[in-house]
Amino acid sequence: MKKGLLLVVLAVAIMLVGVVAYANADTVTVTKVGSGTAAQTATDTVTVKAAVNPKLVLTVVTPAAPQTVDFGAVDPGTAYGPQAVNLTVQSNKTYNVSIAKAGDATIGLTTSLGGSSGNAKTASQGFTDNYSLNVPWTTDPGSYTATVQYTVVQN
Repeated sequence: MKKGLLLVVLAVAIMLVGVVAYANADTVTVTKVGSGTAAQTATDTVTVKAAVNPKLVLTVVTPAAPQTVDFGAVDPGTAYGPQAVNLTVQSNKTYNVSIAKAGDATIGLTTSLGGSSGNAKTASQGFTDNYSLNVPWTTDPGSYTATVQYTVVQN
C-alpha cells in the first residue's frame, strides 16, 4: 500500500515539474503573408544565455607520496638533486602563482621557480619546479623538514 502511494505521489510530482517547465517556455510564431508566386520567408532569432563561472584548478605532482620530496640521508657540503615537482594550472582568468618557503635555509633547499609569476588564461599550463639541496656545514645533525607552498590566485 505504501509503495503504491509513493509511486502515485512521485508520478504527480514529475507531472507538476513538467507543467512548470512548459509554463516557462516561450513560443513565437512568425507568419509571412504575401501574394503571387514569390517565395515567402519567415525568420526568428533565439538568444542563448549562460553565466560562466570562474574556475581554477591547481594540481601538484611530487616524486613521493604524500606530497613529498625526500632526499633521504644527506651530508653537509654536498649538492643533491634536482628532484622535480610538477604543477598544472587550469584557469579561465589570468592568474598569478606565488611560492612561500619555510625551513629552506637550514637545509640549503633551493627551487627553480621564482617567487611569483603571472600567466594567461589557459586550459592547462604546466610548470616544473626543480628542488635541490646543498646542506650547509653549520646545520646540526638531525631530521629537518622544509615546506614549499604554491598559491594560485585569479586576477
